[in-house]
Amino acid sequence: MTDGHPAGGNGPAVRRARWRIGTAAVAAVVAVLPSAAAAPPAGDDLRLAAGRRIYREGVLPSGKPVRGVVQGDVTFTGLQASCMTCHRRSGFGASEAGAVAPPVIGEFLYRPVELGGEHTALRRSHGPGTRPAYTDETLVRAIREGVDPGGRTLAALMPRFELSEADALALVAYLKSLSSAASPGVGESIVHLATVVTPDVAPARRAAFLGVLEAFVRDRNSASRLEDERKTRSGWEKRREYQAYRRLALHVWELVGPPSSWARQLEQRYRSEPVFALVSGITAGDWRPVHEFCEANEIPCVFPITDLPVVAEGDYYSIYFSRGLTLQAEALAVHLRDAPPPGPVVQVFRAEPRGAVPAAAFRAALEADQQVAVVDRVIGDPTPPDASYWRGLISEQRPAALVLWLSTADLAGLASISENVPGVFLPASLLGDDPGTLAPALRKRAQLIWPYAPPSPAGARTARARAWIEARGLKVVDERAQTGAFFAATLASDALKELRGYYTRDYLIERIEHMVDSSVTTSVYPRLSLAPGVRFASKGCYIVRVTQGDPPTLEPVSDWIVP
Repeated sequence: MTDGHPAGGNGPAVRRARWRIGTAAVAAVVAVLPSAAAAPPAGDDLRLAAGRRIYREGVLPSGKPVRGVVQGDVTFTGLQASCMTCHRRSGFGASEAGAVAPPVIGEFLYRPVELGGEHTALRRSHGPGTRPAYTDETLVRAIREGVDPGGRTLAALMPRFELSEADALALVAYLKSLSSAASPGVGESIVHLATVVTPDVAPARRAAFLGVLEAFVRDRNSASRLEDERKTRSGWEKRREYQAYRRLALHVWELVGPPSSWARQLEQRYRSEPVFALVSGITAGDWRPVHEFCEANEIPCVFPITDLPVVAEGDYYSIYFSRGLTLQAEALAVHLRDAPPPGPVVQVFRAEPRGAVPAAAFRAALEADQQVAVVDRVIGDPTPPDASYWRGLISEQRPAALVLWLSTADLAGLASISENVPGVFLPASLLGDDPGTLAPALRKRAQLIWPYAPPSPAGARTARARAWIEARGLKVVDERAQTGAFFAATLASDALKELRGYYTRDYLIERIEHMVDSSVTTSVYPRLSLAPGVRFASKGCYIVRVTQGDPPTLEPVSDWIVP
């Protein structure tokens, strides 16, 4: 389906095609047909804002919802009728199940579509026929009446929008600005990237993490594939890709002080040297200040290493491996609901994010059906609880199971007692992802919530990343952090090539969404996939048992649990 395609009628086959790309997606297809190649003058700020709201939200300047009609008799309104739903935030379009929403940025709309010639290598959608270049007038007609500049009727999947002349021109003005210039952080020969390291990261982990990113950028900038030469020597079908090649500059933003000061530090760093995106990043605590900075400044943040990502509906610019401790808590709740214990479950945690966040998620997940009684115990004393604390808790509560959102240091007292200790559930990430840190006395009682792939012989799943790291003279001392950094850097670098010179942040996000599940680079997480609006690539966990071997091994006691 392209903007030069004749209408496909209103029969069953067309209706089936329409529903394949989703109810909401269809509504946006024509909304983005407007635009001109040049950016609007600065005095059109209000009109641009109105057009942006029509495009992204499906809301008119009057506050009323946009209305569009598909197939002659199906009406969509509001967000369902927003242009962004099909043509994406960048305006570069999308395809699904054979249905194509073409690019709607001015550069594409305001030039003719021709078959053959070098320019076809730039097209992001394909279809039969040709058409003249759009003008403002013909685009307004396409939006409202469904007729292309050559006088042909647009495909039936293209909505006909009920917009006034002024509202249609506001949409045209916005599309003239859409992806019309590179985002901040992109120069003529370089793309500036950053990674964030928070002050709570252990020095050895920091060094291992940064070593991988810095080695990756050195490799990428070595022009090992002769990108500079290929700018002039490549065939026309690859020329734009190589002419768009830029070297990478990695800025390490090391934060200091309490989290309340991080937002100010990030803003200062960004004002000093704007970056195009954040590649990975690492923290031992809460990632929220970094997440909120990225959302406020519309900066992509690609796969940071964190157990506390921000789980918020509608946030766009941060992409995570998983929902971290929240996911682990919800997966355990599913496991216990499937086989309810014979008594109360006592969860023990400290009143800090790494304890309070999963405890709240676990409680909320079990409160709905009330099959499992949950009792909270908060440790207020800064010193690790001793054996008497655990004996008192077990005697008082008589739990059928303990869920401990605690680090290894807080478990020594429990490991020292043997009488009446029930089954124990622990999140792997709070043990440093290393079951060997668990005291032998606890291993026979403990089951871990394991959000990673089951351990494989000689690290087979991450073999490619490990081999790359070791070939650069680095030791793999923190598999999750180092292979995660390699995955994030590889994916970001590959996505930058896919931009083909259109260096806009929204388009980078969309390319990453598209590429994750087909990446040949793997991480410790299995089954990674993204989709429009999906920001957590791994969706589940295992429950595993720790063996008594040295080193201990893990045995799955559950299937892959997706809450």
